Parts: sequence; structure tokens; C-alpha cells
Amino acid sequence: MNYTTCIKSLLLLLLLLPLKNVNAFTTISISEALAQKKIDASFISKGGHSGECVEMKIVNLTNDQLNIQLDAGDKLMSEDSTKQNIFISHTDLIALAPKGTRLKNIYGFCCAVTKHSPTKDNHFSFVKNSNGKEVKLASFINTHRSIDEEALQHAIWVVCNGEDAAGIYAEDMTEVQELKKLVAEITGKPIPWYTKKFDRDSTGMLVRRALKLYAVMHFDLMQPSEVTVVIKDATGNTMKIPMQEKLLERGHYDFEYNWETNMISPGTYYAQIYCNGQMIQEKEIIL
Repeated sequence: MNYTTCIKSLLLLLLLLPLKNVNAFTTISISEALAQKKIDASFISKGGHSGECVEMKIVNLTNDQLNIQLDAGDKLMSEDSTKQNIFISHTDLIALAPKGTRLKNIYGFCCAVTKHSPTKDNHFSFVKNSNGKEVKLASFINTHRSIDEEALQHAIWVVCNGEDAAGIYAEDMTEVQELKKLVAEITGKPIPWYTKKFDRDSTGMLVRRALKLYAVMHFDLMQPSEVTVVIKDATGNTMKIPMQEKLLERGHYDFEYNWETNMISPGTYYAQIYCNGQMIQEKEIIL
């Protein structure tokens, strides 16, 4: 072998060495790595119950390079039974050098609606989630990260805690339609025909009082007609008139309206459509 050939062979070897190092990383889920004692991990609250609200410290106990996979849908269970657990919503991959240590913020949401928001330095333990319905929701959230956070949070409360699906609300309602369909599929309950914006307390937690109602009513007119849309309480008192004696042409209509309900008592109400003085549609609203 001549000098030139030796140099070429050495250069080729040097080029391949980094590739070998990259491929040397072993990818393993965090649950498996913990069970096999390949890592040590601690989870501490940064304060709050949504977004990057938990800091994870992860230590590689092996002499190998590891890729630790964090799966959407897994949970962090609060060691304080009065504080909320956290539902991990974003899949992530953490590279660890041999005997290395990393700090990583975990993105998640509360999944225990009746408990208090975690405060700074609350500790959590990791739990692998075996609930297929919750994992299905988490997989959707992981790939739809731009959806309004309040809508995502309420969807988690619906699936994990049985809250009212009508509370999946966003200012742009078009962005949550797919989310609402998925939640209906997961829970086996129909999509509510209206949506309620619920109140939150100072920590961002749910207050079961509807501040606003958004609704769409669909109807058809066979001929030009005078149309009124009215909302009444259970005794027939008029609460709101979204449309009053408006002359509409023949055709199909999707009528959208909002109702400010923060001063309205909880109860059953009825949205009614009148065509030339005759009621043609009535829908129930639960506040």
C-alpha cells in the first residue's frame, strides 16, 4: 500500500468515526430506563399547572450514550395529594452522554381538576400511562401544539376528569373543531351544539361558571321569511334576542351568536327560532 492510499484510508476512517458515535446512542423510553435503573430522574414543579411547568433532572447511570424518549400521555403524579398531577402533552427526546446529567423542562397540563395548582418545588413521580383514551388525546395534542392552550386544557379535563365537553372553547372556534370531534369519539358522547367559556381563578384553575356562550344554529327557509332567534329560561322569560324580525331570503343559514352569561344563573335555557311568528326550532342550553 503506497503513501497516498494510506492517507486516503486514514481520512475515510476519520470521516466515519462521528457517524459511529451518533449511531452508538441507544434510544429507550424513560419508563424502561427507570425500570432498568439506567437513569435516575427527579421532577420538580416550576409553579403552575400548564406549559413548561415541570423541570426534570435526568442522570445517566451507565457508561453508554442514551437517547431517553418522553412520551405524550404519560403522567407525573404529585407527591402532595392535595396538588394536581401533570399530563405530559409533548413527546421529547433527551440525549445523555455516559454518566451525563441534563435538565429539561417538561410541557404538560393539569389532569386532576379538583385539586390545587402545584406550587414551586412540589415533587412528582413518573407513571407510565396505560389508559388508551388518554394516550390518544395526548398524541393529538402533541401534533397540534398551536391550538389554544385553554381549549387543550379543558379537553384533558373532559377525558381525564369527566368535565363538561361544552367547555372546549377558543376565541377562534374553527381551530378546535377537530379537537372537539376527537373528544366526542374518545368519550362516546355527542359534540355539544354550543360552547361555553368557563371562568378561571387567579391560578388559572377551572371555575364552573360560564362567562360566555358561543352557538351556531342551522336552519332552512323555503321562501323569504321574517326570522327571530330568542333565548328563554325554563319559565318562558326572554333572556336574549340574537336576531329580531329580520327578513331573510330563501336558503340555508348557519347563524352564529354569542351570549354573555357571567351574570346569568345556572339552569336550563332554550334557544328558539321563529319563522313568520311560528317556532321552527328549539334547542336546550345548560348553564
